[in-house]
Amino acid sequence: MLNRQHLTTLVFIWLAIVLLTSCGNTEPMGTLVTETYIVRPGDTLWIISEQFMQKNTYGPRDIREFYHGVIELNWETVFRDRQPYGLLMPGDRLQINYWK
Repeated sequence: MLNRQHLTTLVFIWLAIVLLTSCGNTEPMGTLVTETYIVRPGDTLWIISEQFMQKNTYGPRDIREFYHGVIELNWETVFRDRQPYGLLMPGDRLQINYWK
């Protein structure tokens, strides 16, 4: 017959197993999409960020996250030698990520 201590131990073991198996789900909850955007005359990084925020259908994101994410993703190819560092030129090719 199980005493109280054994029963408590079994309950904790069972809870640990349930938590470990449910937390081990590695399937992505969304899909990361990467698009190439070619900058046109009059474009700003804020305007482009607003456009791509609308495509992001998987959870809320802040405009500043898009803005700085575009700079980070394109640092080596576009922004490294630019002052100010968010300056865009027509014809620049930007890689932009968003979630669906």
